Amino acid sequence: MSYSELNQLTRAEELFDAGKLDEARELLDNLIQLEGVNLQQKGYYQFLKGLTLLYQGKYEETITFGEQMFKENQKFNQNLQSVDGLYFVLIGLIEFEKFEEALEVIEQSEDLLKSISHISQKDLLPRKARINVIKGYINFKKGNLELAENCYEWTLGLKKELGNSFEIVLAYLNMAAFCYNVKSEIDIAIEYINKAKSIAKEIKFNLFWLANCHMLYGVIYANTGEFELSLEHYMKNLAILKQLKNKWYLSGILNNIGYTNGIIGNYDLALKYLEESLILWERNPTHLVNILSNLISMALVKGDIELAQQYYNQLENLCNEKKDRYIVAMYQYSKALMLKRSSRIRDKAKVEELLKQVIETENFSFAIIINALVHLCDLLLSEFRLNNNIEVLDEVNHYIAQLLTIAEKSHSYLYFCETFILQAKLALINLDMKAARRFLTQAQKIAEKYGIRRLAIKISNEHDELLRQLKMWENLKESETSFPERMKLARLNEQMEHMIRKRRIEVPELSDEEPVLLLIVSEGGIPFFSQSFIEDKSFEDHLFGGFFTAINSFINEKFSEGLERASFGEHTLLMNSISPFLMCYVYKGQSYSAQNRIKSFINEIQSNKEMWDTFEKFYQMNKKIHMKDIPSLEQLITKIFIEKSEAINV
Repeated sequence: MSYSELNQLTRAEELFDAGKLDEARELLDNLIQLEGVNLQQKGYYQFLKGLTLLYQGKYEETITFGEQMFKENQKFNQNLQSVDGLYFVLIGLIEFEKFEEALEVIEQSEDLLKSISHISQKDLLPRKARINVIKGYINFKKGNLELAENCYEWTLGLKKELGNSFEIVLAYLNMAAFCYNVKSEIDIAIEYINKAKSIAKEIKFNLFWLANCHMLYGVIYANTGEFELSLEHYMKNLAILKQLKNKWYLSGILNNIGYTNGIIGNYDLALKYLEESLILWERNPTHLVNILSNLISMALVKGDIELAQQYYNQLENLCNEKKDRYIVAMYQYSKALMLKRSSRIRDKAKVEELLKQVIETENFSFAIIINALVHLCDLLLSEFRLNNNIEVLDEVNHYIAQLLTIAEKSHSYLYFCETFILQAKLALINLDMKAARRFLTQAQKIAEKYGIRRLAIKISNEHDELLRQLKMWENLKESETSFPERMKLARLNEQMEHMIRKRRIEVPELSDEEPVLLLIVSEGGIPFFSQSFIEDKSFEDHLFGGFFTAINSFINEKFSEGLERASFGEHTLLMNSISPFLMCYVYKGQSYSAQNRIKSFINEIQSNKEMWDTFEKFYQMNKKIHMKDIPSLEQLITKIFIEKSEAINV
């Protein structure tokens, strides 16, 4: 390579790294045309040019260029460079979801790699890794989940050989998406994205991969209710995509930003970003209809009926033109939202009919079916307020069961939890307090499991509030309080409004609870260990005796029903099972911090082998345990319950 060529290549790489892809590609075109450039050098220039097309989302051009690169290199039996050309063809086919064609190209690529001899593993492994990740992605989309995971793991197993490379970044991002979408392992998914981002910062031509990291962060945080954090990552993604001039992804991220701003309540910003997305959209009509539907929904929420009608007319024209099953269903959904504003009985009936048609559409978007079910439940509950017909509630419960099934199947855990809260409020309307508490307990466990911490706090506070109001609800059984009045007391309208508008979760101010008593009871209700946090001995004796009676009642009547807290005057009793013990914590104040405290205590005991062995030894001997028996126990209790060194997990 001449000195001039080397300078031009260096400059092209610098422009590439800076995200100036148009200028980089122009230089690379000049280099490829130079006489005297050998085949290996030309292959490298071609690969960089293909990456510029890929990173700008010009997938039709990427496919054409990849095919051209393949043919040119095949003339000279350059199989390694031919595989590089096929890689660009593969990426383009995947973006257009032409998976069967892509599988044929993968087979062709693998055959070429097998035919190559006298080439170092350093050159072969990156190609194998790229193809393997793509194979994993296709298997993931086709539902072959075990094969997909194996492909990702195989590629990540090459990390030592490949070092910091975009192939490893790609594998980490795909594994993150797999862990989140298939296994619902949110923390592990975030860890994989962190690893991808860390490597992406170190490699050349990294902006595109950093954008993908921020996109995946944003999606996960949005689905766990952390909308401000999600928006922060979406905006970082947007800045990079604008720099790369990637219109393909730009429209998608603008749609996400608009939708998320709507949830936060920034309706003007939401419409602004959605309208920008609509202008940029270059994909097929199936994707276009999603933006129009979001614009209609946002305009209706904002109260701009005229604007909603404008976008509805566009959607109607698109539906009449294309007659696509997906577009028709989206049109039916949007038409239902437009008509739902009407007070006419015939319009309400038409809304119900349209929403049911959307729900019954086969192989349709889970997200829209969930939205349709929520609106249908809201419509039926409005009808119930007017006529108090119990059959309407039965119909609501039927659709709630569908909502739970679809939300769980699609990993829409925000809706999954919110639906359990809705069930709790319906149980209150029927004056079934135990069922209401079971639903709240179940909702909080799901929220905790899937990292929706803001919602977990909200549910915990709602459960505390219900405990304080139990006597009021018990008294309602003796009165003739109407269903509308019960619905008001249960704040059912508030819950439906929250689910319909997908509002962000407002977290009440957290405060530390005041510890009163820690009691460990062995199976059968026999006290095993106790630690009081109050100084008044007479009150302590009274409290201990009262709580011991309450605990036995709680074990027999409530804990067996899936409940884990009970009210005792101004105090709350929280119970966690850790066989063969029940950990009982008595406190005053909010339960969320108390729940975190007792969980930390249990985790520390179980992870300390010496301490746990002593617990089991004394249990076998049927003896109570005291502080002197385990010197480190006092230190642990002080750290968690008195000094409160364990942070509340928010």
